[in-house]
Amino acid sequence: MRKVIGDDIRNVLKKEFRSLRRDIYLHLFIKKGLNDRHNEFTIKFCKELSLLSKKIHCHRHSAASLKAKEIAVETSPVVAVNPDEYDIQFLGAPVGEEGRAFITTITMVSQNRGLLSKESRQRLKELEDQREVMVFVSPTCPYCPQQVVYAVSAAIEAPHRVSVRIVEILENRRLAERFSVVSVPQTVINGNVVAVGVQPEEVFIDALFTGAPVELKRVPAAEKVIKKDLVIVGAGPAGLTAAIYAERSGLKCVVIEKGGIGGQVAVTPVVENYPGFSRIPGKTLMDMMAQQALQYTEIHQGEEVIEIKKTRRNRFRVTTTSNRYLCRGIILATGATHKKLGVPGEERFLGRGVSYCATCDGYFFKDGKKVIIVGGGNSAVTEALYLNSIGVDVTLVHRRDALRAEKRLQDSLKERGIQVLWSTVVEEIIGEEVVKSVRLKDLKKKKTYSMQVDGVFISIGYKPVNALAKDLGLELTEDGYIKVDSRQRTSMPGVYAAGDITGGIKQIVTAVGQGSVAAITAFEDLSNPYWKER
Repeated sequence: MRKVIGDDIRNVLKKEFRSLRRDIYLHLFIKKGLNDRHNEFTIKFCKELSLLSKKIHCHRHSAASLKAKEIAVETSPVVAVNPDEYDIQFLGAPVGEEGRAFITTITMVSQNRGLLSKESRQRLKELEDQREVMVFVSPTCPYCPQQVVYAVSAAIEAPHRVSVRIVEILENRRLAERFSVVSVPQTVINGNVVAVGVQPEEVFIDALFTGAPVELKRVPAAEKVIKKDLVIVGAGPAGLTAAIYAERSGLKCVVIEKGGIGGQVAVTPVVENYPGFSRIPGKTLMDMMAQQALQYTEIHQGEEVIEIKKTRRNRFRVTTTSNRYLCRGIILATGATHKKLGVPGEERFLGRGVSYCATCDGYFFKDGKKVIIVGGGNSAVTEALYLNSIGVDVTLVHRRDALRAEKRLQDSLKERGIQVLWSTVVEEIIGEEVVKSVRLKDLKKKKTYSMQVDGVFISIGYKPVNALAKDLGLELTEDGYIKVDSRQRTSMPGVYAAGDITGGIKQIVTAVGQGSVAAITAFEDLSNPYWKER
């Protein structure tokens, strides 16, 4: 019988499971005739996990059994983790990114401790009301595991008050449609949608108490000041490379990342121009970089920098949503975020059919649903090819009569027979609860018409994430990017910038190169401050 866990992953899991402290009981609930292919995978997967550690035990039940009724199982497949202690269920086969979250859950349950901060664990002791949390996920979403970790951690810390359902959207269509889920991760608490996308830890905990969406608090939880040589803001290729080089130079660093590790690269389906890899998923490449960086430095994920102030002694006070830091230098690797079309319906239907990430949300449309991708560069064409490869009916909409994408990508577009609407723009995105159609305009014929679609993916370029740079008063370009010299120095001594935030050529190799230069420059400057000579 063919194994579902490859030998390389099997060896990694064996090492991971050595840290298991308590026994893990995986209760599988299967209903024949419902998601049979996924049922079969889940059975094999859990059985193979049990063979990797004596502490993992697998029990199979019918979805109509008394045990299923006891813990309210309504679909198939379902895996309940230690159901006699916790109310944690995975609805759907734990594959891809969902499988990664599942393994993390096993580790946390075995240690009887989540991955929340001390402050969050303390707050959960004050939670009195029952909270039913659902996190909707897909196997291809690199951001979903972080939101799952928050939810499962809460269920471990407050087992009699917090229940968690990790819901795979395609295998649980009715449930997903009930909450109009077409973008993941989406979090629902007690029937209320509280977030689309990953939340910072503090915001998620606040939502548990309110049962409704909350704004990010601007007050740090920790009182202790953490001293470092360098604070690096952003865990994309530039930030991670900077950390590796800085630590190897002898500087003590911390990398702070409010969202997912890897930046835009983590949601790039395939990277074909990074030296050493003829073809590699963006998420895999960034996982490798992150693992290497973690050998040297700390990465604080889910933590947002809200203020940087320079002291009279040429130090920097950095305030985040979780901590306060005092450091000698700053490297800004905050990157760039997606540009928006600025048309009616774009904001309203964000997470309801409008998306800026095909890797995250394309999975929902994989069974032949019709979508458009707006754009004409490498990213737009790459995402069109990705969506086509997973079974989405995709059309590219471009405002010019020629694409900016590399010739190889354009050739692939033609080979696949993907339709392109030339000299066309989107004027409005239309729907009720979710996207139903778009209003398009042919610029040459000056004709406006409607097209029925299930989703709109937007890939028209990026704008710099420059709020911190503006607050510091750094010199910026006309487009809002940070101005740097050949050594990645900004207009403020002790502050450096690297990666997409500096504008120019937005490529992984460029970001990596700039990250290394910024770190080496920071080391040299902090060893012999050039500004003192001034």
